[in-house]
Amino acid sequence: MTILVSPSRRRTLAAGLAAALGSLGAPPGARGQSVNVRRLVVGFPAGGLADRLGRIVAEALGQESPAGFVVDNRPGAGGMVATEQVARSEGDGKLALLHNVDILAQERVLRNDPAFDPLRSLAIVAPVARYEYFMVATAKLGLRNLQDLIALARATPTSLFYVDAGPGVRLIFENLKKKFGLNLVGVPYRGLAPAMTDLLAGRVELAMLDGATAPVHSAAGKVTVLGRGDALRSGSPSSVPTLDEQGAEGLWVDTRYALMLPASAPPAIVEPLRALATGVLKSPSVRAQLAQAAYHPIDETPEQFLRSVAASVAHYRRLAQQAGMI
Repeated sequence: MTILVSPSRRRTLAAGLAAALGSLGAPPGARGQSVNVRRLVVGFPAGGLADRLGRIVAEALGQESPAGFVVDNRPGAGGMVATEQVARSEGDGKLALLHNVDILAQERVLRNDPAFDPLRSLAIVAPVARYEYFMVATAKLGLRNLQDLIALARATPTSLFYVDAGPGVRLIFENLKKKFGLNLVGVPYRGLAPAMTDLLAGRVELAMLDGATAPVHSAAGKVTVLGRGDALRSGSPSSVPTLDEQGAEGLWVDTRYALMLPASAPPAIVEPLRALATGVLKSPSVRAQLAQAAYHPIDETPEQFLRSVAASVAHYRRLAQQAGMI
């Protein structure tokens, strides 16, 4: 059963936001006294980028909350197993989700499942961080940028294979395929490890990698970074041009993680956690840990973030339509 947030409920949440943020001036220990979360569910395996982010966030929140936070890895279906588990749980605040909201926006567009809307079934408590998103090719191809890829794919009679790691990857490569008439084929993988094995061996030629993974393999001469798959050059140390700047206008996928609760959670549960999370994520030590893990903090208010997520749904719908995916 999907639990929807009514307009009156959303007004109540918005009205309570100012009071919640006002509590940030309280002593650190006092901020977490009314937070009941016990488990922070992460929809990906231990050891990966999402898991590292989850452990940074859980440790930071746990230091301010007497209840403590434990990371609960629930991988499966690109994070949707964890999403549905939290969305359908009791709204008592004991179970929270840390997940990529852009994946949820993409799933809303591509799944079109009337029985379960991942965004409506969750309450976004606070934005956390995003990572950079790079298109890479195996170094054996000798490519330098997106235009080189387009030229090679047009000249090669056989297919070029890309690592299909989720809806965002498909939106990018299927748009390139449609826009430039390329013969690209996605190969699904059950995890990053086997995908990287095949990519580095040249059995698949293309992939989208995060800002922690891509530079390591590029420096080792195993892959070449062709372009940024996101649209956010400002504040990034990377000088790599975006796909949009290389002729694929409007083609980008964001990668924003947020802290979420079931939509059934009342303001008395949402607001203390929002205040706690907003406070600890501004801590210099937490921001340093995020930077070390190749994450960039999202410096938006919850209200600004909600508006940007709503706008991204329309963006992903346009990409899916352009690629003929819906």
